[in-house]
Amino acid sequence: MNFIRNVFPHRREPLKLNYVRVKNGLKFIVVCILFFSFAAQNIFSQSDDVLFRKYLVSSGWNGLLYGGAIDVIGEVDGAAAAGIPIITAGVSVLLPLITNASRTITPNQLMLSSHGKTLGWVHGFAISTLILGEDAWNDDNGNGYYKLTTGLGALSSIGLGMLGSSLGKNKNWSEGRTAMYRHYGWLMPFTGFSIAAAFSDDARVFGGSILLFGAGGYLIADAVNNIHEYTRGEVRATRVLTVLNGGLGYGILSDIQSGDEFNRTDWLIPAAGVLSGTLAGHLWLKNTNLTSQQGLMTAYASTGGAILGLGVAMLIDSEELTPWYLIPYATAMSAYAFTVEHFKKVNLNMGYLPGKDDKKSNWDIAIMPQNLFINSKIQNTNYPVGCRFSKIQPVVAATVTF
Repeated sequence: MNFIRNVFPHRREPLKLNYVRVKNGLKFIVVCILFFSFAAQNIFSQSDDVLFRKYLVSSGWNGLLYGGAIDVIGEVDGAAAAGIPIITAGVSVLLPLITNASRTITPNQLMLSSHGKTLGWVHGFAISTLILGEDAWNDDNGNGYYKLTTGLGALSSIGLGMLGSSLGKNKNWSEGRTAMYRHYGWLMPFTGFSIAAAFSDDARVFGGSILLFGAGGYLIADAVNNIHEYTRGEVRATRVLTVLNGGLGYGILSDIQSGDEFNRTDWLIPAAGVLSGTLAGHLWLKNTNLTSQQGLMTAYASTGGAILGLGVAMLIDSEELTPWYLIPYATAMSAYAFTVEHFKKVNLNMGYLPGKDDKKSNWDIAIMPQNLFINSKIQNTNYPVGCRFSKIQPVVAATVTF
């Protein structure tokens, strides 16, 4: 039996997509992104207070999921099924408040702990799938293996969340390096899943590919960091380009599958999209010195461009799927390119002006108007100033460090 069809049992054909559903899904997703962008303008602040609040929100959300896992494992019904996740969410919020008296958390600690908790579910499910095969996702024989899958996902999430928090706290990594680990930590498992879907129906191949490519992703991230240290803003902008190319890949995949033929190797198209987006991002954004906020602005600009393109596609209202993903991609890429090049020029000019983010400057300028009075006394002869003979004094002095 097809593994993907088992995971999505409502499908009678191998992920054959209807372009109308894809079109409506694109509209809904873009509207949600737009709403989130306007509703969450300040959540990207780097202040200690805001970082700790983000950590509490992340802990509460994952606590809710852990409670849901308890419901699944214990087959809890009724009011208790709703109450247990609420209780675990509350406990997950209270624990950081009790154990962290200073109420502080570093950006790296927040990034890696959240990444570990989220990706931990994926790795836990992959381990169970590697061990149990298709039985990890069904209960046709009443064996209850799906409970083991859920439990492994929850335990892996908790364990990797703790590991991420420890690494973020104790490792002297830059925010860019940490962001790179997080980027490849998602990119490579997705690539492994797509490659498995292209060549196999075996559930264990899916689980093994996710785990193998996931481990390899962190090694690749480390190698990339050793070649060049990217800023967090550059990694954010790389992630935006990766998502754009991945979305284009999925659009092409959906377009192809909307026909009568299905070719499983088409699953390589989204994988090629995300990999090409990351590689292009590394080459394009190297030495642009984007700040974290500038990297975020590329996401906002791309979102706005995608919404503009979606509006154009709605005006055209084509019966074909192609304009519905190609036009938003083109407008999003245009907005992305304009924003990146704009910030690139700004940062290049900032190299000769006082720094805005690091509070440093290549220039050191001193203005001394009092020397106008001294110079008027000195005139063309030496004049004693403070028991010393001085010559004409500069009114402005400047030095520049290269």
